[in-house]
Amino acid sequence: MKRFSKITTTQLARICGVSQGTVDRALHGRSGINPKTRERILEIAKEYDYLPSIEGAPQGNSMLIGVVLFDLYNEFFSKLAMSLVSAARAYGYSIIFQFSEKDEKNEKAALEYFDYIGADGILLFSVGSDKKEYENYLKSLKKPLVTIGNKLFDLPFVGIDDTQAMRELSLRLAEKIPSGDILYYAPILKKELSATNAQRLRQNGFIQAMNSLGKRYRIVTETEEISEFGGIVCSTDYYLLKVLKYLGYPNDLKIAGFDNISALKMLPVQTLSVEYSTDQIAKECLNYLLGKPFTPKIEHKLVSHPNETKRQKPF
Repeated sequence: MKRFSKITTTQLARICGVSQGTVDRALHGRSGINPKTRERILEIAKEYDYLPSIEGAPQGNSMLIGVVLFDLYNEFFSKLAMSLVSAARAYGYSIIFQFSEKDEKNEKAALEYFDYIGADGILLFSVGSDKKEYENYLKSLKKPLVTIGNKLFDLPFVGIDDTQAMRELSLRLAEKIPSGDILYYAPILKKELSATNAQRLRQNGFIQAMNSLGKRYRIVTETEEISEFGGIVCSTDYYLLKVLKYLGYPNDLKIAGFDNISALKMLPVQTLSVEYSTDQIAKECLNYLLGKPFTPKIEHKLVSHPNETKRQKPF
């Protein structure tokens, strides 16, 4: 799939941290510029395959990147949105957001809009689909598109390994629990999800962990099903908060979530979660769209928030 074909002098100036006039002097061999600055600008121009514009010809770039997210209610999406804005600004691009609200029709309408306005590239946090017709549609857009969050078909993807991260998280929690079922709480599993949906991959990681330890487990999608357990693994931190509220914030609860939202630091209960950088996701997405080398796999780590009131040992 073709990526951005041209970088402008405005973008070069932003990347190099100089004025557009300085870039112009470097590119055209004019005086009034430090030799080291000229050399650096020319090196970066070569790295980005800069080609001078034809006088009077249209630039061909809208300088816009379209981003489709579910919404901004989840802290993770808010952080990701700000990371994308910052990363795009560094290259002279602007971000336009559309929100699917987890609806496939809204998602496709957003993509159609970005195609209509001529966005230079698209970042898609998809609801997820296994439909061949949707794959064909995405590939018909003929513009650079990278997926985040949920993998889609064989399209470029930037993100963590959800299966591995959940397996590590579940192992860490379960190893501290001598007896009782380990519950996996994920209300979203009530919906039909594609095989590559992040929530489905996380479930797979949990099951792998339980089987490797020989632990008994149950998958639950309703709070009313939460009973007689040794510990609880939640597929997101927001589900973790829902469980804690339902159970009344018991201090001795063994519980884990995913995404490491800031609210975990203020809880009276010890928690374990998965953390990964939205800044890194944004950076690698922009690298892909600009045709630079990029790293699709984002690293993650486990983060424990100890219960300070009882000074429990961290997970």
